Amino acid sequence: MKKVLLLVLSAALLIMAACGGQGGGATTAAAPATTAATTKAAAAATTAATTAAAAKDAPMEISMMNWDAANSFSEDGSPDRMLDFITEKFNIKITPIDVGWDDASEKSTTWAAAGTLPDVIGAQAMPGSARYYQWISDGVVRALPDDLSAYPQVKWMVGQREVQAYTVDGKNYFMPRQTYGDASWWVMDRGIINRKDWREKLGIAVPKTEQDFIDMWAAFSKSDPNGDGSIVYGMMPCAVWIFSSQCFTTFGYTDGAWTKMDDGSVVIPTMEKSTLPLMSFLRRAYAAGGVDPDFVTAANDVPLPKFASGKVGTLLRQVSPKHLNSVQKEWTKLQPDKDLEPCLEVLHPPEFDGAKTVRFEEKAYWSETYINSNVKDDKMARILEFYDFMYTDEATRMMIFGFEGEDFKLENGEIVLLTEVNPDTGRQKTASDLYRFCFGGLSYLVSWPGDLIQYEDPSVPKYIRDLTVKERDYRIANWESPKIDYRIGAIDVPEKSEMSGVRYGDDWAKFITDTSGASDSELYEAMYANWEVNGYKAAKTAMTKAAADRGY
Repeated sequence: MKKVLLLVLSAALLIMAACGGQGGGATTAAAPATTAATTKAAAAATTAATTAAAAKDAPMEISMMNWDAANSFSEDGSPDRMLDFITEKFNIKITPIDVGWDDASEKSTTWAAAGTLPDVIGAQAMPGSARYYQWISDGVVRALPDDLSAYPQVKWMVGQREVQAYTVDGKNYFMPRQTYGDASWWVMDRGIINRKDWREKLGIAVPKTEQDFIDMWAAFSKSDPNGDGSIVYGMMPCAVWIFSSQCFTTFGYTDGAWTKMDDGSVVIPTMEKSTLPLMSFLRRAYAAGGVDPDFVTAANDVPLPKFASGKVGTLLRQVSPKHLNSVQKEWTKLQPDKDLEPCLEVLHPPEFDGAKTVRFEEKAYWSETYINSNVKDDKMARILEFYDFMYTDEATRMMIFGFEGEDFKLENGEIVLLTEVNPDTGRQKTASDLYRFCFGGLSYLVSWPGDLIQYEDPSVPKYIRDLTVKERDYRIANWESPKIDYRIGAIDVPEKSEMSGVRYGDDWAKFITDTSGASDSELYEAMYANWEVNGYKAAKTAMTKAAADRGY
């Protein structure tokens, strides 16, 4: 995951082409062709009453775009019970508009310029960006209705402060794709996954200091922890961005969001000198041979299999139940005769004098949905009815487990699966095994159900859920919140979009792997000067002034 914000790309015309029917009230098109319990419970109580049966006329066709949307529909057009349930409940016919994780932004920009965006525009993560404000000023998207009382779930979602920060002239322009009911739970989206068995085999104590970590990673690389002479490395990140994105929380707040500092200046902490100690630590680790040199160029799908197959000893990655379960699944596939549980531990970052532990935290949502300005009021109402239901706990459970009473039941507040065992995984089947709609991208168009429900998901091994609950609660209690002021990120100044020449992630990777003999300070000063020339200095000045003018 994770979360990146957003380039303005040149537009070009793209012609839409329709394909044949898919059954279950769906058509496909070639491109483009739980939460906070108390507040949401009150909203959910009225949702059933307000989501009345849709008009008994011909189904309303609604085009919906999201990552992997087409995967929610069978290729052979065979019927799907979950799709039928959704389309019949709202009397709609869904046209899925498919985009990939790597091309969604580019396609969206192209289609916006051509006027061919779909009705429901998912696969976006851009509040506060230049494109966000451009779409609004150009009339690409329409505002949500002022009165959302008929849609209590939607009303609650858009009423969150981290959504309200991005209103324009008092209007809301998007519906958030909720990730957690409590933003503090993001604390588990960064972590240090370690091979406990390797560490113990080599007689290494739990690392505490920077040097302890460096020595452990070097030992993993040089001491043949597998005992078979295979080449392994000490540590590898899931991607370069995680180095500075609060994985090593003791180095203070080093993330990449615009932030107001104590002196009133508005900066991107990742680019400031306060991040240099963290990167110096990682540079020393690389020089000691403890970091997999492929981290710079490796594709996103490389680090996890490397860890799961015993080629890397430490993986920097998300450590929530859902993500540790991904490690478990990959491990079982690659090392079926070896149990992961005794080999796994989640470490805390290095300790040192003056350390200020600041946890990773984000908006309670990641990414969002916009509505095409061409959508008329009757279609807007139907879309809001759909979203209002899909935000409920009932719908969240359906997208993950299937139909209550058939595929699962609630017993003393716990989810109990009633499905047969999947012979391929050795685990009971869940909704993605049973219903094609739940397999593809439309199951997570409205929210991230897998994230919302992961701590109570019985398909996640109990030892992982127990470990992560204990770790989550410790971190929230002991690690400081960054107290993000989302109004800062929402400031719209043209200088922000003029920083396209700045690639601080690439630059930090070059810093870490630099073997020239130049000092850390020399390398940093050269990078910083380049960033300033490429727009960072002007953007900082403009952002600081704008924040002061607004009284933030």
